Amino acid sequence: MRFSPVIVCCLLMPSLMPQARTPYVEREEKQFNFFPGGKIEISAEAPGSLRVIGWQKASVRMEAEKIIYYLPAEQAKAEMQQSPVRVRWNQTSSSVRTVAAPSAGLEINLTLYVPSDKTDIKAKINQGDFSIERVNGWVEATISKEGSIEAKAMSGYFSANTLRGDISVVMDGDRWKGLEFAALTQQGSANLQLPVTFSAALQLETRNGKIVVDYPPQVVEGEPTPPDILIRKTSQALKASVGDGGAPIKLVTYSGDVRLSKKE
Repeated sequence: MRFSPVIVCCLLMPSLMPQARTPYVEREEKQFNFFPGGKIEISAEAPGSLRVIGWQKASVRMEAEKIIYYLPAEQAKAEMQQSPVRVRWNQTSSSVRTVAAPSAGLEINLTLYVPSDKTDIKAKINQGDFSIERVNGWVEATISKEGSIEAKAMSGYFSANTLRGDISVVMDGDRWKGLEFAALTQQGSANLQLPVTFSAALQLETRNGKIVVDYPPQVVEGEPTPPDILIRKTSQALKASVGDGGAPIKLVTYSGDVRLSKKE
C-alpha cells in the first residue's frame, strides 16, 4: 500500500513538532516578626507579579513561586540556584529582592502578608503586575516596563506608576483617609470605583482617550449636577469633589480611557 506524499507529510508532522515542556516550579516561604510602623523594600529584578496583603498580625509572611519555562528539570533547577529570593529583616525593617536568571524563561511571583496598620512599602518592579489591599501606610511603587496596578481598600499615602499597563482602584469606607492617592500609566486604561457615599477631591486625566462617568451626580442646591469634563483636542480632564470633598485622588493615563463608576 502506497501513501500519497501529502498524507505521508501529514503523518510525519506530529513527530517533527517540538513537544510542550512542563514548567519547572519551586516554592518557598518565610515568616518573621515585624512590628507595625516598619518599612519593607521590595526589588523585583526578575519578571513576575507582586501582591501585598494587609493582615492583623505583627509579622510578615513571604510566599514565593519560582517558575522556569522551556528547560529540562535538572537544568531549570540549576538555573534557579543562580536566582535566589533574598530576604533580610529585623523587627522594623525588611528587604526582599528577586534576582533575574542569566537566561530567559524565569518568573518569580511574590505574595507578602504585612501588618495592615502603619506599614510602609517601597517597591521597584522590572516587569510584572503589582496589587495591594488593606494597607494603611506610605506606599510607593514603580514598574519599569510592563505591568498593571491594582489597589483595594487602601489608606495613608499611595503613589504608583507603570510604563505600560492598566490601573484598577477600588475605594472602601466613606473617604480617603490620608494625604493622597496617585497612580499613573503611560499606556493603559484607568478604572476608579467609589462607594456612593464617598468623599474626596477627584483629579482624573487622559492625554489621549476619553473619560466615562457612571457615578451618581452630586446634588447642588437640590439639583443633580454631573461633573464637568474639560476636553482639549485628544485630552480630557475631570476635577470635581464628591461628597464633602477631602484628600485628592489622582489617576492619569497618557494613552487610554478613564472610567469612574460606583462600587457595587
